[in-house]
This record gives sequence, C-alpha cells and structure tokens, in this order.
Amino acid sequence: MGNKSAGAVLDRLHLVFGVKNDSQLCDVLGTPRATLGNWRNRDSVPYPLCVSVAESKGIALDWLLTGEGAMSRTAADGPLSPTVSSPKEEAILSLFRSLDESGQRDIQSAAEEKKRLKDMAQQLSEITAMLNDIKQQA
Repeated sequence: MGNKSAGAVLDRLHLVFGVKNDSQLCDVLGTPRATLGNWRNRDSVPYPLCVSVAESKGIALDWLLTGEGAMSRTAADGPLSPTVSSPKEEAILSLFRSLDESGQRDIQSAAEEKKRLKDMAQQLSEITAMLNDIKQQA
C-alpha cells in the first residue's frame, strides 16, 4: 500500500485521533463503518474530510494526504497547538518529538492505556460511593 493510498491516509487518521482500528475511527468521525470500508476497498481518499480534520486538528494537509513532511502545521501554515505551559511539558514534548513514528505510537498507546486505567479507577470509586449510599438507605 503506497503512502498516498486511501488506506495509508486512513492509517494516518488513526494516528491523528489516537485510535487503534477502523471501528474506533468511525466512532470518532461519526462515519458509518461501511463508508470507511468503501474508502479502503475503492482506494478513494475522503478529501473533504481530510481538509476538515487538518484544519480542526492543526495537522499539515500534505502530511495527512502523502505522509511526507511534518505532521503538525508550522506557524506559517496556520495556528499551532496550545503552547507548552511548563518546563516538564517542554522536556516531555522534546523527547517525544525526537522519537520515530513507531516510538511515538508506543508512547501514545501507553499514555492512552494509563488514562483508561485512571478513568476506570475513577468510575470504580463513583460506583463504590453510590453502592455505599444505597446500603445506608436500606
């Protein structure tokens, strides 16, 4: 599959949205699974969607469509992401940017897993509190 194929573009959209499969991408995009499957099977790049995602996420359209160049837009291309607010964030961002794409995906996956576990722990705490309230009322 070439860098410019619809499949490659969709794979880059996975990276942009931090999803692991087409079903998750469909959920994020609000696109029916069959539509995304047609894009892949017919090698049809969804250009209007790509332009919209590039604008809303601050992604370089040329990177999204071809895989070439930097993923993020530069200041000359348009607005950048929010500024880094602390030296620790700057150090982490610098380390992240120094990694190749595979290393960045690994870090992103680990961070997503950590957040998922944190969210689950929060939900468990809330459920435990509700259960305790129910027990006290009984």
